[in-house]
Amino acid sequence: MFVGTCALSLAFSLITGSAAAISLDTTSQDSIKSVSKVLASSVVAFYDETLKEDLVPGLFPEPFYWWEAGLAFNTLIEYYGLTNDSQFNARISQALQHQLGELAAFMPQNQTSTLGNSDQSFWGLASLSAHEVQLSAPASGSWLEYAQNVFDVQAARWNTESCDGGLKWQIFTFNAGYNYKDSESNGQFFLLAARLADLTGNATYAEWANKVYTWTNDIGLVSNFHVYDGTDDTKNCSQINHIQWTSRHAEFTEGAALMYKFSNAAKNWTDIVTGFANSSSIFQGDNGALTEKACERNSRCDIDQRAFKAIATRSFARAALAAPIVADSLHAILTASAKGAAENCNDSSEGVACSLAWSTSSNDDSEQKSAADGNLGEVLNALSAIQALLWPNASFPNATVGSTGTTNNATTSGNSSGSTGAPESRGSGSTLAASITLVLAIAFATALSC
Repeated sequence: MFVGTCALSLAFSLITGSAAAISLDTTSQDSIKSVSKVLASSVVAFYDETLKEDLVPGLFPEPFYWWEAGLAFNTLIEYYGLTNDSQFNARISQALQHQLGELAAFMPQNQTSTLGNSDQSFWGLASLSAHEVQLSAPASGSWLEYAQNVFDVQAARWNTESCDGGLKWQIFTFNAGYNYKDSESNGQFFLLAARLADLTGNATYAEWANKVYTWTNDIGLVSNFHVYDGTDDTKNCSQINHIQWTSRHAEFTEGAALMYKFSNAAKNWTDIVTGFANSSSIFQGDNGALTEKACERNSRCDIDQRAFKAIATRSFARAALAAPIVADSLHAILTASAKGAAENCNDSSEGVACSLAWSTSSNDDSEQKSAADGNLGEVLNALSAIQALLWPNASFPNATVGSTGTTNNATTSGNSSGSTGAPESRGSGSTLAASITLVLAIAFATALSC
């Protein structure tokens, strides 16, 4: 269900009342912040209209899946951290708390049909960002604790019954994809472990990050610093789906950068993060901007894949901050992407509209549309790419951790998401549909489905 195009009048328009490409000066902090504000406001305006219709905090309407809402709120959290514009914080806090679900680990019962490991991780990573920016929170629990809970339940799901380890894409046996071990779920688990190691100094998280990264290489999901989509565990992960996505490559790059930082530039992690940064060039178009090469060049990107560059630009920016040795090459990609994003968005009195393509080498022929008219992913892409230029001056990822492992408090609401249904195609962007299995669900899945 879509709501009508938002009538919010946005302040940043080159020619009042008419559509115009957004003007961005990539060398000006003021310009970057102004454009970011326009894009963030357009996302929030769409969310506010949705909330009026559905009255369910934290969700966007069909066809946008639950995972993309987690991505959206993470992007808005980091918008606050990068710009100090706190006007959206109350909505963000409410959304995260409402979607917290069972075990205070972002497993709402009403999202069971679309709740995979990667979907859960998007919200866990958003909660970790909320901790980093010190988003105010209620009286019990904490944003950090919620992210740690996600890590704990996913560590318990580490599956050695096939392929000697790895996370399955799906949590529940009755969801298509349960037999698929994918780079998104395992890459985000790697990233979550690396971020927690960096923030807390706890070596157990670093050990898990090493374990996950080693497994992805041993099984072939990562090979020569290229990240591939996934593999079927009913075949003992002997066959790899070699499709590559910007998001997964960038997530592994960020995780490697954090491990480089945590290990005090150990040679193995120096080689790994440098390798990922160098191989990221496969995703650059003719102007240096990111392109989703697996689908953008043939105009076949689906609703999930059209938001992957939002994930990629954020992770590349964070990687450059954690590992300065790769900052120059990643900043070149980010600057070109920000320019391309601005050139392919327009702003008018009716709101912001963006398209997917940032490069003339793309064959994607989709028109510029607003978030409310179906292009939420494209607007998130642009917001993430443009605010990524603010990361070199960011300080909030160094949020301190107290003796209890928490710095702020939040409440466990336990509310279900209230979703009234989901599209038939599944969730967070894996492209191989695996068969449904009748094996018993793991303990956490069973608890949720009762």
